Amino acid sequence: MKKWINFSIIIAIVFIIGACSKDETAVTDEINQHIENTVEIEAEFEESQEQIATLEEQDEEIYEEIIQLGSEDYEEIVELADKAIELLEKRIEVVDKEKESIETARKEFENIEPLIEKLDNEDERNLIEEMYDAMIERYDSYEPVYEHYTDSIRLTIDLYTVLKEEEFKEDDVYSVISDVNTSYDEVATAFEVFNDETTAYNQAKEKYYEYIME
Repeated sequence: MKKWINFSIIIAIVFIIGACSKDETAVTDEINQHIENTVEIEAEFEESQEQIATLEEQDEEIYEEIIQLGSEDYEEIVELADKAIELLEKRIEVVDKEKESIETARKEFENIEPLIEKLDNEDERNLIEEMYDAMIERYDSYEPVYEHYTDSIRLTIDLYTVLKEEEFKEDDVYSVISDVNTSYDEVATAFEVFNDETTAYNQAKEKYYEYIME
């Protein structure tokens, strides 16, 4: 069984000094605080990713065990399949928790938008707009990741359910496996887009921080 693609979010907390005027400094500080709050919230996202990776490894180990068994090992196959289904259901719970943390982080980050127009410095405003837009596109790209990932988990549960049948048809198994593999491809594509958007955000954030620190 293919392993899921793992990825990490690179969002550093940076302490920022300076701005042109007192009012401008206050707005910049508020923006930076929302960025840092977003970082803290997304720490839960990182924790979920670690849990998911562990569950994925356990699932793969079980699948490898099952495909080594024959029809005479039916009871063992059922026991392993039940264990795998339990792990997959646990993974759905973790993914749902991950989605909640992303949604919470987005709400926090969106507090930046009304502050942008309060900045008089055009260069700073443009850099923040670029960073903001990149992050929103990143959050938008997470939705298909979640949808395809949860679909792939449910399809994998279907696969284990078929394998638990004492006299299953090979065509049924191959059909489900084909659906699972297709879902893996969709997950990989969605992850790639999300990773690209994350990179774009990190680059925009870095440019913004470099400007502020000058």
